[in-house]
Amino acid sequence: MALGAHLGCHQRADRSFIFRNYQFPVCARCTGIIVSTIIAWITYWKVKLKTPIAVLLIIPMAIDGSVQYFKHIESDNKRRFITGLMGGYGTTTIRLNLYTWVFRYIKSRVIKNS
Repeated sequence: MALGAHLGCHQRADRSFIFRNYQFPVCARCTGIIVSTIIAWITYWKVKLKTPIAVLLIIPMAIDGSVQYFKHIESDNKRRFITGLMGGYGTTTIRLNLYTWVFRYIKSRVIKNS
């Protein structure tokens, strides 16, 4: 549980998956984000999403989290997990696109100045 708290998750029991009386160390949304971050790192070189598409993947998570925060509608763990998957994949893809761009930019400057 300390790892989940270190990652910044609220770890509420009502928003976490429970397996055999064991509460996951992170909530359902954070579980989705972590799973999709790993998937994005593994699949990035085969499935490159353009940044605008990645931004679109983040929107459902932002809407769900905002609506829930302002107490208009309470999400269930399935929705939290799915929007976490989408948002995590989108944010990781944006980060990887940025890393790739910076790497290529630096590489082009080094070659140009050689």
